[in-house]
Amino acid sequence: MQPKVSVIVPVYGVEKYLRECLDSVINQTLKDIEIICVDDGGKDNCPQIIDEYAQKDSRVIAVHKENGGYGHSCNAGLNKASGEYVAILEPDDFIDEHMYEDLYNAAKKYDVDIVKSKFREYIDTPYKNEYREIKWKDIPEEPFNIYDCAYFLWFHPSIWSCIYRRDFLNENNIRFVEAPGAGWTDNPFQVQTMILAKKIYYIDTPYYNWRRLTTNESEDLKDWTLPFKRSDEIHQWLDKMNITEPKVLRELYKRELAYIHIVLNKPSLPFRKECLQEINKMCKRMRPEVVKIMTKNERKIIKLGQNWVWLLYLKIHNKALRRHVFQFHWRTHEKFLRLFDKTVFMIESK
Repeated sequence: MQPKVSVIVPVYGVEKYLRECLDSVINQTLKDIEIICVDDGGKDNCPQIIDEYAQKDSRVIAVHKENGGYGHSCNAGLNKASGEYVAILEPDDFIDEHMYEDLYNAAKKYDVDIVKSKFREYIDTPYKNEYREIKWKDIPEEPFNIYDCAYFLWFHPSIWSCIYRRDFLNENNIRFVEAPGAGWTDNPFQVQTMILAKKIYYIDTPYYNWRRLTTNESEDLKDWTLPFKRSDEIHQWLDKMNITEPKVLRELYKRELAYIHIVLNKPSLPFRKECLQEINKMCKRMRPEVVKIMTKNERKIIKLGQNWVWLLYLKIHNKALRRHVFQFHWRTHEKFLRLFDKTVFMIESK
């Protein structure tokens, strides 16, 4: 019998968190699932943990392969999947027990290509452990497509808070970019799925717990070139598909402005000249008729990127550098002092 949902778990270097992740998917109230754990050539105990779970539960399928990165592992799982719908579960995250039952029931009820839900950030740092519910407003209550709700493309990709109809992915040849490491490959996948889906349904309930080991996205970004590489690939695909809808491109441009802030907020930027050239190229690619419908502040940033990229660098990076050297925060519920991106002390009031 065909599983209702195939859950793909791309695994690498997460020995500390893997059991919590696998326990959360094994204990789903939707029992008719398959769990495809793809070991990306791990050097820790992850391969053994996967095999252990596969021996205990016949729904767990262990796939071992040479290291190829996050996108390669997800594709290996997609090619192995047999479920009616597929989901991605990252191996250091965990989910509520009703997630796949609720998403699958909604998919069947509304006959949609994608069901997406709200999610939580789980802040897991030496100084803080807390949940933050991500809140998105003004999402249609009925099934929609991206042209009805284009600003969905501006949100965090969060491809793991969804289930996707497997035939939809296969019919449209949707797969992940296969880049080394994590590689931000969720970005092109999210854009392609959201734009090509005929019907999307959103559930305003958080089920997915996204573990954050730092709250600074610039710290998370180890390779500054990744946002620009993924952006190039997205635009190559948009050109190929002849997608020129201004309200869709506007949201993607807003995301690219966020990319620029993430990159320029890095305290250390060794390849500054090359980075600024990429920012200039990104901004010059933006269509004038789309830029015209963006906000005044967004247009200002784009104009700096197109004509005076060094001024944009000074505007964003120097502010970030001052914050990197010294940051003092004193509010009722939280007080901390950070020097050179290291927390010297923190006090939290209950």
